[in-house]
Amino acid sequence: MPERSVVSQAIQIGVETTAGTAVSASKLLNSLAFEPGVEFESTVFRPMGQKYPSMVVPNREWMTWGISGPAAYGEIVYPLNSVLVASTASTSDTSAKIWTFTPAARTEDTVKTFTIEQGSSVRAHKAAYLLVQDYNLEFTRAGIAQSGTAISQRLTDGITMTGSPTAVEEKPIIPTHVDCFIDSTSAGLGGTKMTRAFRVALNIGNRFGPVWPLDSTAPSYSSHVETEPTVQCEVRLESDATGMGFLTNARAGDTRFLRLRATSTELAGAATLFYEARFDMAMKIEAVSSPVEDEDGVAVVNYTGRIVYDVTWTKALEARVINKVSAL
Repeated sequence: MPERSVVSQAIQIGVETTAGTAVSASKLLNSLAFEPGVEFESTVFRPMGQKYPSMVVPNREWMTWGISGPAAYGEIVYPLNSVLVASTASTSDTSAKIWTFTPAARTEDTVKTFTIEQGSSVRAHKAAYLLVQDYNLEFTRAGIAQSGTAISQRLTDGITMTGSPTAVEEKPIIPTHVDCFIDSTSAGLGGTKMTRAFRVALNIGNRFGPVWPLDSTAPSYSSHVETEPTVQCEVRLESDATGMGFLTNARAGDTRFLRLRATSTELAGAATLFYEARFDMAMKIEAVSSPVEDEDGVAVVNYTGRIVYDVTWTKALEARVINKVSAL
């Protein structure tokens, strides 16, 4: 029997029909990594007069998964279906698939959960109810990076991984595809381009929490519940007249509408639709940095915006992805 090597530990996932009911993990992700971690909670009891504990009682067990990798037009729809809202692709321009993600402001969102398999032919594990809790996208000229965390139910060890998984379309998002726009109205989204934006980061945090009822048939958490999310957008601009102008908006509590759009030079459709990843959001600036921070010698200012619900736009944020992925 060969040794279990770290380099051969593959990750495969499959979309669940019922959350927590494991399915075959038949999809292979090549730009999205999941790093497993076991979470195991116990109560340790030491009776009075005794130096050593007499009991260690296991209570709750689940998994955490660290998310990382370069963002890609195809695979990005997997975390977005889990952390934002479940979406169904529509077909346009013959072959292009359009995915739209618009989380609700006042009602619960239906999201996708996954079964994940990790390992090799030497030894492998699986876990059901994989759910993305936190998801971050960072756009700079040095690269487009995704990160975050997911949870799943406890690990099942000693499985045989699903054979012949299908690779999801990759198509990396390249920095030269990206533009940033900031406008004063939702109707004007995408109208005013920031020609000196150096970094934009979208951070979605604290999206869901696990539910732990007293149930002898449930070896791990049984369900999930939406919690108050923390959604922010960080924007780094040159502190010129345009960049410093947003200090006035911060002081007034104005809502600004930001569009972050990556558009490939490659067609996803037959004639008109290119690969695209677009994020629109309404935000109010809640923090401002020094106006003379250094970005490769350029004086920049960092704004942190809290994503807010806008009554005219009737949403807080919306994501749209165009690729050739017809279904998860």
